[in-house]
Amino acid sequence: MINFDIAEAEKMPGVVKVVQQGGFVGVVANSVVEADNARKKIKFDYEINKEWNLAEIEKIIKVGNGKKTIVQKEGKPVDEVKDKGETFEMEFSSPIGAHAQMEPNGALADYKDGKVTVEMSTQVVAYTQKEVAKGLGIKAKDVNIIPTFLGGGFGRRLHTPSAVQTAIMSREVGKAVKCFFDRKQEFQNDTFRPPTHHVMKGKMSSDGKLLAIEHNIASGDVMFNSVLAPSIAIPVLRADIGSIRGGAIMYRAIPNHRATYYHNDLPFATSFWRSLGLLANTFAIESFIDEMALQSKRNPVELRLENIPNDAAGERLKNVISTCAKNAKYNDAVADGKAMGFAASVDAGSPCAHVAEVSIIDNKIKVHKVTVAFDCGIAVNPDQVKAQIEGCVVMGIS
Repeated sequence: MINFDIAEAEKMPGVVKVVQQGGFVGVVANSVVEADNARKKIKFDYEINKEWNLAEIEKIIKVGNGKKTIVQKEGKPVDEVKDKGETFEMEFSSPIGAHAQMEPNGALADYKDGKVTVEMSTQVVAYTQKEVAKGLGIKAKDVNIIPTFLGGGFGRRLHTPSAVQTAIMSREVGKAVKCFFDRKQEFQNDTFRPPTHHVMKGKMSSDGKLLAIEHNIASGDVMFNSVLAPSIAIPVLRADIGSIRGGAIMYRAIPNHRATYYHNDLPFATSFWRSLGLLANTFAIESFIDEMALQSKRNPVELRLENIPNDAAGERLKNVISTCAKNAKYNDAVADGKAMGFAASVDAGSPCAHVAEVSIIDNKIKVHKVTVAFDCGIAVNPDQVKAQIEGCVVMGIS
């Protein structure tokens, strides 16, 4: 933004000061309403490099576009497998995601005598402390960050410039300042989950044996250029591990399996968003496995189990899948208007499986029950593990 005109804003009732510093202008007033009224009187010019629409973004995020990285490779690509069988191909996509957490970002800052105390929701206390210190030109030891309940985090509380802005406003007026986004500002300033595009390929013999499977992923940045991974890390890591999270094929007993990642730059800010690439990648792979089972008239759980290797990691995954299916009394047939969906994944070395029992009532999906089996290793606090799982299920249903 360029050419700020704050003259009219400064004359509004209740205004203490209009603060200009760096790339922001903040209004400090005696009340939230007075501050917001004055903010709307600020005039400014801004330049737009290009106006984008969703169709243009979707054209960017396509398998085959961008920088290619082989994530996993064993055997041949699907198209080069000479064994007799039928080849299948499907496409999946996920949209841009905003965090949309309950509480917008904001902070309470009190600057006195070269030191500042900031109360705010943050997932990165140490980073926020350093960021505020840098913004004010003081030492980190003179910045006291008091983290509050999150009001919803999911990666949104990794990005905390509001702490710096609020601290600067407090210093400028010599009083404690509270500053929060309204809901519209929260969406405008979010760091979004990038959209993704997936092309799944598979080859199956006439007796239903999986001969080859291939996962191609296209995505924008998740971790790169974020708070936790500045641009200097990009040449070292090569592929954004946030985007490829969960993208590798866990059915490693399939003789030919591979995953390929296509990175593309996006014209808006992206970052960590609950589970990162795991959500979209698992959806694509597990949905494709279900479709392969359907085509071959195989039980989806049995098809999964026979394509997991017999090593230590494979045994843990098979145990989780079997336990979940057994406890849910899994059946791939529709009974009494209810159907069961099955999915599994491995993240951070912890296999997990879900069975969702659903029906359609009055053209609406109703989830009757979700059964979960999870192997996190040693559960130091079993009640907390259970709470995490229950919270994730509720979030997933919503």
